[in-house]
Parts: sequence; C-alpha cells; structure tokens
Amino acid sequence: MTAINLTPSRVYTAMLMAGAVAVSAQTKAQDSDPVERIQITGSKIKRTDIETASPVSVISSADISASGITNVENLLQEMSFSAGVAGNATNAYWTSGGYGTAQVNLRGLGIKRTLVLLNGRRVVGGGTGANSSVDLNMIPTAMIERIEVLKDGASAVYGADAVAGVVNIITKKAFSGAELSVKAGMADKGDAENQDLSLTLGGEFDKGNVVVNLSYGNTSAVRQSDRIACSKYGTEEGTFECFGSSTSEGGRALLADGTQVQFNQDPDTATNGNNYGPYNGALHSFNYIPYLNAVSPMERINLSSFANYNINDSVQLFVEASYANRQGEQIVTPRNGFAGIKVDADFQYNPTGQDLEFLRRRNTELGAPYFFQETNTIRIVTGLTGVLDNGWEWDLSYNYGRNTGTDGWTFDIDPDRAAHTLDDSICTYDNSNGIPCGDWFGKNELTQDVIDYVKYRREGTGGNEMRTWSLNMNGYLYELPAGGIGFAVGAESRSETGWRDPDSTVLRNGLEDPIRGSYDVKEVFGELSVPILADTYLAKRLSVELAARYSDYSTAGAETTYKMGLTWNVNDSLMLRAVRSTAFRAPVITELFGGTNGENLRTIDPCENATGTIAANCLAAGVPADFVQDGTTILTSVGGNPRLEPETADTTTVGIVWQPEFLDGFSATIDYFNIKIDEAITSVNGSDMLRLCYEDPIGNAKFCDTFTRHPVTHQVNELNQRPVNAAVETVSGIDLNTAYKFTLFGLSSRASLDITRLLKHESTPFKGQPTIDKVGFITEDQGSYTEWRSNFSYSVMTDDWSASYSLRYIGSADDVNGSDFDPLGKSVGSVTYSDVSASWYYSDALTLSLGVDNIFDKKAPYLTSWNDANTDVMTYDLLGRRGFVRATYQF
Repeated sequence: MTAINLTPSRVYTAMLMAGAVAVSAQTKAQDSDPVERIQITGSKIKRTDIETASPVSVISSADISASGITNVENLLQEMSFSAGVAGNATNAYWTSGGYGTAQVNLRGLGIKRTLVLLNGRRVVGGGTGANSSVDLNMIPTAMIERIEVLKDGASAVYGADAVAGVVNIITKKAFSGAELSVKAGMADKGDAENQDLSLTLGGEFDKGNVVVNLSYGNTSAVRQSDRIACSKYGTEEGTFECFGSSTSEGGRALLADGTQVQFNQDPDTATNGNNYGPYNGALHSFNYIPYLNAVSPMERINLSSFANYNINDSVQLFVEASYANRQGEQIVTPRNGFAGIKVDADFQYNPTGQDLEFLRRRNTELGAPYFFQETNTIRIVTGLTGVLDNGWEWDLSYNYGRNTGTDGWTFDIDPDRAAHTLDDSICTYDNSNGIPCGDWFGKNELTQDVIDYVKYRREGTGGNEMRTWSLNMNGYLYELPAGGIGFAVGAESRSETGWRDPDSTVLRNGLEDPIRGSYDVKEVFGELSVPILADTYLAKRLSVELAARYSDYSTAGAETTYKMGLTWNVNDSLMLRAVRSTAFRAPVITELFGGTNGENLRTIDPCENATGTIAANCLAAGVPADFVQDGTTILTSVGGNPRLEPETADTTTVGIVWQPEFLDGFSATIDYFNIKIDEAITSVNGSDMLRLCYEDPIGNAKFCDTFTRHPVTHQVNELNQRPVNAAVETVSGIDLNTAYKFTLFGLSSRASLDITRLLKHESTPFKGQPTIDKVGFITEDQGSYTEWRSNFSYSVMTDDWSASYSLRYIGSADDVNGSDFDPLGKSVGSVTYSDVSASWYYSDALTLSLGVDNIFDKKAPYLTSWNDANTDVMTYDLLGRRGFVRATYQF
C-alpha cells in the first residue's frame, strides 16, 4: 500500500478543495498502469486527483495534538473551520439537550442536520435513550488521523441527515510500536482540573496489521459561583443589581383572597412559617448560582481496535471494534415539586387560616440532587474489500452499533406524596399510618419522616441500536479524450431502534412517557465523474460530477436526492467550482414516537415590562400592566408527532480556488453557500410563541393556543411544544479560507485565516407567519449567529521544537431579548480568544508539550439572555485562562 503524506494544516480547504484524503490501496486503471486513487469526503469515487466541486476542510492529527483538546466537540467548535459552525455548543449547558453528550452543529442548523461518520460509515446515536445524534465522546482523539468536514448538503452520497454537511472522522489504521501519552490541565484559578491518558499499540504481521488503543479521560466540575457572584441585571444608571429565583425557601402560596404570601417573611430572623407576609422578590429570591456548573464533571474510558488481514492479493478482511463508557453528573438546584398543591384552611400546620395553593417552594432541607448519566456504546464494523482484474474496487460491510444508558437524579420529590403530606384526610400528624403530615410552611420545619416519605431516587434507562449492510463498487468505466469516467454504485440496508423507559414514579405522575420505536431504510445510489475538457485553452480541466440516491423509509416513504457539480480548472492557478444538490432528513424516533414529556425550559414572557402594541395586547388578554414574571423556566410539554414527513432542502455552493504561481505555498478559496429547507421539522420555542401571540393575537392565533395562564397570578402554567412540518429555513453566507506555508528567519512557518460572513439565517415557523431572523443575534439557549466569525493561526517548526498561536474571533451581536429595561445587556461587542502552544522534541522517543488557552483571560460578556451565568455559555468562555502539559513517549 502507498499512503499519501499530507502536510498537517488546520485549513487545507484552500489548496486542496476537498482536502479529505483517504488512504487507499494502489489499484490498476484500464491501461494496467499503476495509479494511486484516493477517496474524498463528499464522493464515493476513488480518483487520481484530490479536487472535487464540494468544499471540505481538514483537521490533522498534528493540529489536534497542538491544541491540547481531548474532547472532539470542543475540537470542532474551536479549530479553524469552526467559522462554519454557528449556533450552540450543545454540551456546554445541561438544560439545553446536551446532558453530557458531545455533538456538532454545522451552519447553526441543528445537530440533527449534521451527519457524523466514522471512517466513512454511520455511527449509532449516543445518549441515554432514543437519541438521534452521535456522541462524539465515544471517539478518542488519540486515534484520530484527521477530521474531514464537508460543508455542503450530501444526501445524494450519504443519505438522510447530511443537510448542513458531514463530519467524517478518520482513525489511524496503521501503527507500529507503542505510544504512551499523558496530559494534565487546569485553569489558573486552580480548578477545572482534567487528565487524559492514552496507550496505543500496533504492529504488522505476515498478512496484515493491528492497532489497539486504550484511552481514559477525566474532567472535574467548576461551579458557576466560582466565576460569578450572582445572577444580575443592568440598570438605566449603568450599574448591576443581583437577583435570584422566585422559587424561594420556606414556600410561597396564593391565598383564597388572591394575595401571594411568603412563609418566613424575614429570612434573616425567622425560621418559622407562622411568620408570613407579602412576597418580596428582592428579599426572598433564591441564589441558585452555587447549584449550577460552568464545567460538568465527566469520566470516560475508550477501547478501540482496528485490524486488516489480506486473504489473498486482491481481497482483504477488515474489522473495526470500539467500546466507550461515559459517566457524568451535573448539580441541580434544590427541587420544587410543589406547584399547584392545594391546602385546606384547617390543616394543622397552615398558619394562614385560609385555603391556599402552593406556588413554589425551594426544598433546601433535602439538599441539592445531582443529575447523572452513564452510557455504554459498542460499535463493530467488519467486511471485505477487494480489487477486480479490471481495477474496479468493491467492499461489503456490516455495521453494528448499540448504545445503552442510565440517567436520573440522585433524588427528587414525588409530587403525589408531597400532596399527601398536606392532606390530613390521608396523612397523620403522628405518622401512625406511615404517611406523615408535613409542615412545609417555612424553612427547617420538616421532620425526617416527611423527607423520607417524599424523597425518591429518579432513574430512567434507554438506548439506541443500528444495523447496516452496505455494498459498494467504484472504478473507471472507460476513457474519454479528457480522461476516464469515474463511477461508484452501491446499496445499503439500515435499521434503527430507539427506546426510553422513564422512572416508575415519573410515569405514575405523568411527567414523562416511554418512547419506543424503530424504522428501516433501503437505499441505492450511483455517482459519476465525467471529464469534459483537458489541456485546452482556458480549460486545464473541466469535469462534471453527478450523483443520485433513492431512499425508501418504512416511516417516511421514498425520497430521491441528487447532486450536480462542476469543476473548472482555468489553469494551474485558478479553479472555479459549483454544486447544486438536494438533501432531506427523515424524522427521527423521538420526533415520531416520543410521548408527552414535561421539561422546564427557559422562557421569556413578553408581557413583563412590555411596551407599545405588546403591552396593549397583554392588557387586553387580562395580563395586568404591573405583571412580573414568576421565574425563568416554564413547564413545557414536548413529545413526538407520528404524522411528520421528511424535510427537504436545496443547497447551492459556488466557489473559487486560487493558488498563484508567483507566491509559492499560498492558496485561497472563497465559497458562497445557500441552504433552503422546506417542510422543516420544527417546534417553535416558548419565548417566540409568546412573543408572536402578543405581537398579533389575530394573525398569530395558533401561537396563542399553545399556552395557558394561571387565572389569578397570570403566570404561564404550561406550554405545548411539538414538532410539525411547518417551517421554511434559509441559511446563506460566504466562507473565505487562506493558507500560506513559507520560511521566515530560517524557520518553517505556516499561517491560515478562516472568515465566515453569515448573510442570512431565517426561519418562517408557518406559511404566512412572520420570519424570524437570527443574523446578528445571540439567542437564548441556541447560541450565537453573529455576522462575522474568523479564526487565525500561525505556527513555526524546526527539527527540535514547534510553536503555534491561534486567535478565535466572534463578532458583535444584539441580544434577541434585549430591551431598554436592561440597556447594559442589549448587545455585545466582538470578542477574541488567543491560544498558544509549544512542543519540544526531546528525543526521537519523547515529546514534551504545553499550551495555554484564553491566554489573556478574556471574560465572558454580559447578556440579557443569560443562561444562569450572566452570559451565553454556549458561545463564550466562562472558565478563563487555562493550560495543559503533555508528555508523549514512543517505544
């Protein structure tokens, strides 16, 4: 076998266009001359060149090592092509769907629209049940040879889900000897400790080779209170005021006469609920910042093996096997579990003498629970590859993946049992029947019997399973004057299953429904690469790429997608390229089969501090002018919709590649992209539904039917948020990539610059409804859609050492919820982060490395749409300056 040796570069898009080079066997063209053919992400045709119509970026193993990053999600977010990553880092915050699962979100179109491949093949969903996205934690960075990112729709080549693009992680398959790598890091505040250990063993034998890797990683927790003192809001005077949660200690209730009272009226002097009075947010709010993480602790173990065996000169057996175990936890604020519980006036512990309804109670007497997860994922791929006498290559493979998980809370409060303790027709004051009556009126009034009765460990289980058979063939059909016609054909049969079994107590209280569903899909595809002209005037090479795929889903019916691409090499320096393709995404198991589940989601109520039309419409709907929002999260009913159909997309990419002869080592690309999704599967978030309702209650009446308000407090009781085929989403922008390799003061140097200008990122929830534009905005719980993002890196190399500097730029943006009520949080300026790293090659066997991220300790900017940290933790760095050291020894 002959490998292609690519110089490591964070951005190779500019020079190589596709840049994604896969090592392939040396095959024979029809003229029987040995020609090396390579496969590029975005095409299944192995070819003698590395240029295709679709833009692909590459992160090499050397870049990964220099970064010191050991989490693939953070790697994808921070490395150079991250300018193509808009929206949020899903693992940054546990209440936004991350739950410890590392995911990637290309173009800000959502994790479900980015297809993740491992060595060109699909990976089972990862999480704790009925998940639709790959958990990147299952892939150890020590085994990554490179990461290839196709920033173009690719359903015609890879099938569903490749709407925004494809992330193809290529692992090391050939290694001789042993390599031990040990890394440790921490923040300069003395926390955020992390350790990683990796051992790789490999060797060749008579008819093949084997590589085995064992990796261990551990990340410790950092509380948000270690970085900020309190949640705060800006004032017109230019100062900040602290505030807390309206779910207060001691309990808050609504009396029969409509009065809201707080038990423990004076929290500094009273511990008895008999001392009660009007609720005062400034006095009684609860500081929850110590109960939230800036970094969630995680421990993971990965074991992977890759083996190849040459059955004969033309047939090879291969096996890929991997196992990953991930354990994590996130601290949770002390539970509420009391909303809506009613208490009679004559209940012994009720000090008010009136019938009342509990609104909220922060049960600090029980302590703070932890949300925990443990997942186990296995993946086995085995098959045969071969070469026919005419040089055509073929492969037959079976891909099996299974993920199982457990998650839950170390404890929660059973709301049914809590209600029992407040109903003396059920409970007894002496606990004679095992159901004690509870004094929940005030702090520290509870007996241990009451705590033991209402407290339970909450635990659910679930998993995902995938089975795939695939058969592929590629080669050259015949020669044209301009070159050979390349082709690829194949067929695939895939089945996927997902399930989720909630805790029995959760089921009994109707807080969550079980999920169980499956589907299968059968697909056939074909691809052609046709050379039109070669070595003519103004056409060094002109070729057309065509691809089509037919997919038949048991749940969504049949879809056909296509791709048409053009590459025009004007001369050796200039190339033009264009791609027009269609893509689709079939609804996943949770979207189809998910039952009704309740989630507490962050929601902004527009009736608070409303002005103009919204204020008038709120008042007309019965919401008083002095309305104050009660908390920041609202119980939201989410679930599946079995009537969903696939969403379809049209994608267009047009670009230029320039490699000037007068500037050796320099290359540049500029690409325009446009993605339009029709019948997009969407569920409008609660804040947008409320805002759209009160902007136009008649025209947007369907949004006004999605929520209810309490008849007295006027707080939103519940929102209904289910997916539908309704939205039209459009994303467009321009990517500029440059790379330059040169010698400076006798040092080998390399510089690269990536810039993305986001032109459009619009969503129209329903036909005829207002369009929501995200460009230039930072959203709540969805991340940043700034107009400009860029990354710059510069590195120098010698035989004895190397060093690099990188800069990440996030442009200025307005807060989507910004208002004059909080003028300090309406917008943020641009933010840059600087990282440095260096390596010393002590000997042929030992390499020592160190690095510092966010070297200037840039603080996260303040935003109104804070995620419990006064900023957007999905976009900005909350940790501050941090460093790492690593030793790598080969023997």
